[in-house]
Amino acid sequence: MRKKKWMVGVLLVSALSLSACGKTTETPATVDKPQTTEEVTTPAATESATSLYDDFRDGTVKARYRASSDYADYLAMEGILNDGEYYSVEDIIQAVKDSQDEQIGILEGDVTYRTIDCGSDGEEELLVEFPFGAGFQLYMVIKDMDGDLVICYDQDAWDRKYVEISDEGQVQTGGSSGANVHGADHGYIDAEGTYHFYYGVEETITLFGDIYLFDKGDLTTVSIEGLDGDHLGLREYYFEPVYENRTYYYNYFVLDDEFNDVTTEADYDDSNELKQRIEAAGFKTYTKAQIDQMLDEKAAEIDWPFEK
Repeated sequence: MRKKKWMVGVLLVSALSLSACGKTTETPATVDKPQTTEEVTTPAATESATSLYDDFRDGTVKARYRASSDYADYLAMEGILNDGEYYSVEDIIQAVKDSQDEQIGILEGDVTYRTIDCGSDGEEELLVEFPFGAGFQLYMVIKDMDGDLVICYDQDAWDRKYVEISDEGQVQTGGSSGANVHGADHGYIDAEGTYHFYYGVEETITLFGDIYLFDKGDLTTVSIEGLDGDHLGLREYYFEPVYENRTYYYNYFVLDDEFNDVTTEADYDDSNELKQRIEAAGFKTYTKAQIDQMLDEKAAEIDWPFEK
């Protein structure tokens, strides 16, 4: 299961929130599931994409699951569906229900469908959203690949994590693990149905006590005792979608009393005490200009088609 490093904290906060808000143990009301016929087939190459998507909605055609397309955190389909096998809407709902506790596994609303055009090539894809219990949502992008419906991207969201997929296939996911900690990942699905991860960044506004620096899953603690943490922030950039593989690029910044970034070039001088502490722990710091250059190079590498 591909979990971001802030996910554990997010889920703990969410769980405590559910308890604190007095969430009842009453089973959520179920809704009618999509009806399927007894004869469910894989797509026929002669059908148009529109009719195939309609057939998938109706339950008469299934879509092939591709494990490499799984980018979800909690509702990771890689551990629920089998790579290369075909699934209907109802199959997916049942698989999630079988793998989750009762609160999350129950469908709490209508499955919704929207056509999008990844890569703006005039060939539509189908965006499907499943509203599960406890505020969880599962998103899937399905593409007609020469008459074969393929689940080419899946992602999940909950009360502290959002997912936005544009009509052109741009994907942004984000969330928070505290009032002063926010993060977002950026990527896109191209015209061939391939997801490209652009970059992610986690921003901590104001620093208290210690800061936590990560490198491919390893954690280092650095004290900021004696520093003006109310006017300091830290951004952690990364270019790998999977947490265990990530190299982090740290950019600290200076805040005014209104939490505006007022960092100057002088703040990146070697005499800066926060810089000294971070680098003494074995981590390099980067200026905003250096980070911007990395982002430009990554955008060129993946042919990022949107405005940066």
